[in-house]
Amino acid sequence: MDLRAVIFVPALTGSIIFGFVFALFAAHHYLTVLQSTAAGARRVTWLVEPILDHFWKFFYLAWLGGLWFGPAWLAGRAFAGPDGPTWLKFAVPLAVLWVCYPVSQLSSLSGPTIWLPLLPEVFDRMARKPAVVLGFMLLSGATLAGLGLAFYLVFRADGVATLVVGCPFLVLMLYLYARLLGRLADALAYTKSFFGRKRKKKPRPAADEPQARPAADEEDEAPAFVQPRDLPPIQTPDEGPLTGYDVRFDDRPADPKPRKRVVAEAVEPEPPRRRLVDDEEDVPYEVNQPEVVIADAVPREVVKPTAEELRLISRDDRPRRPRVVWGADLFAFLAQSETWVAAVTLSGMCFAAGTMVRIAREYNPAGGE
Repeated sequence: MDLRAVIFVPALTGSIIFGFVFALFAAHHYLTVLQSTAAGARRVTWLVEPILDHFWKFFYLAWLGGLWFGPAWLAGRAFAGPDGPTWLKFAVPLAVLWVCYPVSQLSSLSGPTIWLPLLPEVFDRMARKPAVVLGFMLLSGATLAGLGLAFYLVFRADGVATLVVGCPFLVLMLYLYARLLGRLADALAYTKSFFGRKRKKKPRPAADEPQARPAADEEDEAPAFVQPRDLPPIQTPDEGPLTGYDVRFDDRPADPKPRKRVVAEAVEPEPPRRRLVDDEEDVPYEVNQPEVVIADAVPREVVKPTAEELRLISRDDRPRRPRVVWGADLFAFLAQSETWVAAVTLSGMCFAAGTMVRIAREYNPAGGE
């Protein structure tokens, strides 16, 4: 009796569960790095959110990547054939993603909706900065090659060492690709698109130029002036109906009488009087320091801002136009402690998913001896 099915079924179930959880968090981490970098920030803002809040991110990335990866995967298997090398089956889909996926991601970021996979404005912006796009293609090509190698080490290779090394390597390549794509989006954001140009407004005619007079039927007739006495009176409860006074346009007001000029005079201040304790004794009151120290109404911990609040006020990380697009500051986010915590967490999920996949492949009854 073949008992491999007893182990294969739980392992297959675990592969689906752990793989889906790993994909959820990988999509969340990828978009976090991408959005923070595309906004022009050197640091990555890692937010702790419930899993249901970023549940949709996996399906969003599956939609954008599946448009190219699905047909490319079938084309790669058909091109390699049943007896072809394994690397060729992965090389063709990665090559298609290398060229086509950035266009879909940039279209989604700059389009009216994130579900739009193609926007003609992206091609125009990329054509205006060929050097930046060429640098991205070279760096992202090496990153995608490392991502494919890491995927092979985690889910296809044999041995525990390849799994231990491949999990953090896979996470690192995922972060770097999101960082590169976000920097490309940030650089293209300062490029004016031909499709996004505003139409030039027609110049207004000068004041001395004659303007066409509208037709007589289009002119609005000015309402005739009505004197207040001809208007219906206003009914009041106390004085009865009230009517207004007539308005005379030919009457000019009389010249007002000149007023007398007011001149300010300086008055010498009187010397302060000392308040006496007794009318008979010329002894003033003395002011002493309070014997009780009044405590602050608000604790100092509330008034004094924290280091995180001071960093937000200083705005040292405000978005700026990058001077050097592909510089050393691309790796600045790796120095954050939050990035290492997120990378270790995601690597642990990748290790669990890879372990389940390997067990399922090892005890697959249909895999043969």
